[in-house]
Amino acid sequence: MYRLYVDEVGTDDMTNLDDDNHRYLSLTGVAIKVSHARDHLTPAFDWIKAKVFDHDPDDPIIFHRYDICGKRKKFTILRDAEKRAMFDKAITRVFEGTEYSVITALVDKKALVAKEEWRNKHPYHFLMEILIEKYVQFLERKKSKGDVWPEGRKGKKDAALQKAFLEVCGNGTYYVNKDRFAARLTTTKTLKFRYKKDNIAGQQLCDLVAHPSHMYIRERQNHEISVGPFAREVISLLTSSKYDRSGTGKINGYGYKYFP
Repeated sequence: MYRLYVDEVGTDDMTNLDDDNHRYLSLTGVAIKVSHARDHLTPAFDWIKAKVFDHDPDDPIIFHRYDICGKRKKFTILRDAEKRAMFDKAITRVFEGTEYSVITALVDKKALVAKEEWRNKHPYHFLMEILIEKYVQFLERKKSKGDVWPEGRKGKKDAALQKAFLEVCGNGTYYVNKDRFAARLTTTKTLKFRYKKDNIAGQQLCDLVAHPSHMYIRERQNHEISVGPFAREVISLLTSSKYDRSGTGKINGYGYKYFP
């Protein structure tokens, strides 16, 4: 039994598309066995939180890349070089030692609206459709089943995504028909939205790898980007072993997709 944790980089807003900070949106899914998340990933993250941050279990630290990189809020302790080195070593060990597969779909929203056949597609829902399609194909290769836990955005956005999910599962896609969705997803009716405050290890892992994955795909498209040394380590790990891939080792089309 697998679970796909989903997080985004960028926004689904369709304004200011000449600005690279608004132009690109990606969704990353981390597929992991539920038992492995419970027995390995969660205890590993809890160890780091206890040893590096001495956290209060009744007020737990939630790993969030934005705050970690900025050394903000509960992560100010990382301004200490010794603590930062300890954290980097420990989190890298978790990234390497955890068994998971990464799938990222990225869209250039400016190019999306320029194509008549794509103009009315909602970028977030479009990427979720691709991500779920790739996840079902992943589950087929694993001869397993799974569910989907996106990070919730609350209110109308969650409701709209739920509606889009029902449509995809009910109609299928060009490459995966509805019967294949039904055979591999344990539920084709309800997305299991969860939020950062829920302190879910799989979601936190997804949050930490989503941005490096986003930047790697853009780099592959020859965009002018800047990637820090730690993100470069994560990218190296993704390409060497964590991106989903075909039986022959092909990553493009399996571990990541770029549109258009």
